[in-house]
Amino acid sequence: MVLPSTLLMLALSPALAYGALFPKSSKVKVVDAKGFKKAMEVNGTSLVAFVAPWCGHCQRMVPEYSKAAESLGKLIPAYAVDCDDEGNKRLCSEQGVKGFPTVKLFPRGKHLAPLPYEGERTASGFFKFASLRVPNGPDKLMKVADLKPWVKKHKKEHRALLLTKDSKIPLLWKVLASKYHGRLRFGTHRDDKGAATAETGVELGDSKSKVLIYPSGSSSPVVYEGVSKLKELTDYFDSIVDGTANLKPASEEKTEGGSEKVKDEL
Repeated sequence: MVLPSTLLMLALSPALAYGALFPKSSKVKVVDAKGFKKAMEVNGTSLVAFVAPWCGHCQRMVPEYSKAAESLGKLIPAYAVDCDDEGNKRLCSEQGVKGFPTVKLFPRGKHLAPLPYEGERTASGFFKFASLRVPNGPDKLMKVADLKPWVKKHKKEHRALLLTKDSKIPLLWKVLASKYHGRLRFGTHRDDKGAATAETGVELGDSKSKVLIYPSGSSSPVVYEGVSKLKELTDYFDSIVDGTANLKPASEEKTEGGSEKVKDEL
């Protein structure tokens, strides 16, 4: 029986087949052993697929894994390692890869043991698995009455509180809480009816969410007025940690009109 030309190409040219696994348009970053080690140095959560170019299951997984990478974006990077590459075989052996594809979540780079993914190879499955396992998440404050005790309990720390109308904690907030664990205290409260205004002095109004900062030693919040995206919030929290942030109480903030509407991630 003569193999179809496409299968023949895969059999004769594994390098070409692997290149086709994750096209340039994919958000999945293909890394070698050195690139994997560098990615694990980052104290963050990432998803890694250990694959082989000739593996049919890997080929069928690619569209779903790529969709998950698109949804996770920069919050939880998705990587792929070609275990058929001679330079990566030792790495794959060290990671206990015995079959393809093998997908693992690394909650905190090399600092926490990886978690094997054993669910269905679907975009929603990968996304849910990764997003629910980000370590050191924010404190979830269920009631309005929980706000003041939380602010008081952690008064010696800088505290970042998210007031949101959403029922679920945004992935961005989970990732930031994990990133700054031990340096900033993160909390979240669902304020869909505006009941937290009396406790915080801050109104959500038409906003989907607001970020409040309680500087160390203070019970008066500072309202974050910037864009609620990863880079902007990371820059802001870095400035709080290094002491360069201008933390002005909410009562002193002035509202400025005419700013351009930007789609936030919170």
